[in-house]
Amino acid sequence: VKDLALFCRQFATVIEAGIPALTCLDIPSRQAENNRLQKAITQMITELRAGRTLTEAMRQHPKVFPGILTSMVEAGETGGVLDQALTRMADHFERDHDIREKVKSAMYYPAALLIVMFLAVGFMVTSVLPNFITILTTLNVELPLSTRILMKVSEILGHYWYLALAGLAALFFALTKIAGLKGMQEKLDGVKLRLPIFGPLIKKIVISRFCRTLSTLLHAGVPLLQALEIVRETAGNAVIARAGAGALENVREGLEMAGPLAASGVFPPMVTRMIAVGEETGTTNQLLEKVAQFYDREVNSGVGRLSSLLEPVLLIFMGVVIGSIIISIMLPMLNVMSAPIE
Repeated sequence: VKDLALFCRQFATVIEAGIPALTCLDIPSRQAENNRLQKAITQMITELRAGRTLTEAMRQHPKVFPGILTSMVEAGETGGVLDQALTRMADHFERDHDIREKVKSAMYYPAALLIVMFLAVGFMVTSVLPNFITILTTLNVELPLSTRILMKVSEILGHYWYLALAGLAALFFALTKIAGLKGMQEKLDGVKLRLPIFGPLIKKIVISRFCRTLSTLLHAGVPLLQALEIVRETAGNAVIARAGAGALENVREGLEMAGPLAASGVFPPMVTRMIAVGEETGTTNQLLEKVAQFYDREVNSGVGRLSSLLEPVLLIFMGVVIGSIIISIMLPMLNVMSAPIE
């Protein structure tokens, strides 16, 4: 996304200066850091020299240039406002990139805490616990259930760690295959939207992307049917995509698109009412942009709240896990020390 934003920004700047598209592409082709993007731009130059339009050349590389970008370029070429279309796309990709980076930044510290916890638990179970097991075995102490479980885990990790790794790899592979089954992706995406703590933030992100993408396309003059098709393909969530497909079918039949979005249960009433008002007044793209801006602000504040909420929860969880291990290790020792001497 960052590379596409830079590409659109550079391309728009040189187009605005009145330089032909063929010449303009030479600049981003030299400066692009993404090898796949650089290769695609180089091939586009060849296709433009062969007489293809910019839109046709870009559509030869669907894995590099998403549908929203090629449709915006097509609308810009048709209307003679290619520089404006590219500028809007640069803004669109930059906002998308900013949201992703903020979410990543908010997750760095919690992820570091989890890594530290797993390392600490692994060290205690594989290095510290075996020494205590040796001592307790020689003393013939009756061990509590928690200690016996911990001893068994230590034994498995100490002698059969490769089986544990193989089991984790097999589990990951199985989950990946299950996620790829027909209809399963929509169920998983539905679960994501209902997750505690994370679900509300994910919902705000996908609603913001849906509204911003549709607004950007409509503002550029892309027909509503084509715009909804692109939004459906780039939704990033199967539940949102299904709602977009329902809206698309309604529009094809000459009906309003707010109904299927409201029926999906994902879009809040505020969003669907704004869309309904926009359809009635012919200001759909402006109202969608306002909704996207509102949810962008909600995402920004939500990311901050998520980070401040996760940190104490993870610290408590880490304390409970490590504390439980320490108690399981020390409890038999305390029993031995408190036992009367015969």
